Amino acid sequence: MNRVIATISKINQQINDRLESGIVTQTALDDLHRKLDMALDEYVKFHQLKSLATTEGILTLEEGMTIYGYLGESLETFNDQPLAIKTVLTKIYSEMLEKAIKSLKQRS
Repeated sequence: MNRVIATISKINQQINDRLESGIVTQTALDDLHRKLDMALDEYVKFHQLKSLATTEGILTLEEGMTIYGYLGESLETFNDQPLAIKTVLTKIYSEMLEKAIKSLKQRS
């Protein structure tokens, strides 16, 4: 099972449910979409961390390739992704950064 695809599907359904029930507005979702845009340095670091996590077995090869596909070959590819994808990938990136920081602190 590809955890990335499964989580994106779940988040997409939650977004749609909240929009349909009026819990959130399209304007708020559009604002969040813009806030989740990555800068180039974040984008490059995410690619590096994704590759490392795949090599270490934290992500399966399929999950790593899924993330690679969603990140694309340019920053604009990621920034243009639907909100559910950006939300899930941003969470994964955050978790990878936390792990990398913790690892660096342990080495010091």
